Amino acid sequence: MYYIISLCHTSKHEQYLTLWRPNNAGYCYSKEQAGVYESPEKGYHDSDSNMPIKVEEADKLFQHLPYDNVMKYMIPNTREVWKSLNVKMTKHGLVKS
Repeated sequence: MYYIISLCHTSKHEQYLTLWRPNNAGYCYSKEQAGVYESPEKGYHDSDSNMPIKVEEADKLFQHLPYDNVMKYMIPNTREVWKSLNVKMTKHGLVKS
């Protein structure tokens, strides 16, 4: 099982990584709203713009953080997280290293 990180929709100024919602229906920041995908589709869920991450790996990165005055589980958009995911930030968003 996987979460999908939207690399191109995560910009440097955002506090959290952007995740796909269930059924390819938009984007979110929180684990509570993110979709869990059984088998990511190469070229769609796994592409230059998107990256699947195993639920077990993502669970190590989620932190209980404030968002819209509510505490939610989100992945911080930090250099430490980028390094653990083997991505880097560019002016166009995150890219795989």
